[in-house]
Amino acid sequence: MRRLFMTIMISLSVVEVANAQMLALKTNALNYAAFAPNIGAELVTSGKTSVSLEAVGAFHSFGTNLKAFGLIPEVRYWFHGRPMTREFIGLSVMGGTYNMRNNHKTFKGNVGGFGVTFGYSWRLGHKERWTMEAHAGLGFARYNQHVRYAPEFNESEWTDKRFKEHGWVFMPYKLGLSFSYILPTEKVLKNL
Repeated sequence: MRRLFMTIMISLSVVEVANAQMLALKTNALNYAAFAPNIGAELVTSGKTSVSLEAVGAFHSFGTNLKAFGLIPEVRYWFHGRPMTREFIGLSVMGGTYNMRNNHKTFKGNVGGFGVTFGYSWRLGHKERWTMEAHAGLGFARYNQHVRYAPEFNESEWTDKRFKEHGWVFMPYKLGLSFSYILPTEKVLKNL
């Protein structure tokens, strides 16, 4: 299912690139506040739609021994009739892996999910190349992980016994305050 969705998203991006009016590079400031570096790109595919792909990593967030990586492709519908301006709704999926260890447990696994996002984008600055976007949503995530426990008498040794856990979680989804720079692609694409 994930491969099918990724194939569709990539195909839409490649097919529509000749008709695209804008391409933006973006980053989510709230993720940086959580020590999760990220980068994304958004491509306009029609007068009211765009597709984006965001990559997020986390390393030692909030003082934990956490290593995580995820990808989030999204399709957006812009109500104003001008992509990357004003209000939008987005449908997205996510997938990622994580490995976290604290004093008594270690968690290692993967997560996948989907959700709906609502947001608003403002044009900023000279020639309106910069935008600021606030967005939030709700979604479901499925996790599949292995858990290992440290013995109580010796913190330096870990048990070989692993426990598998999995399940669905309803959660806030794609919370963010993103900043984008719209690349000047109009002249380049007209020459294609």
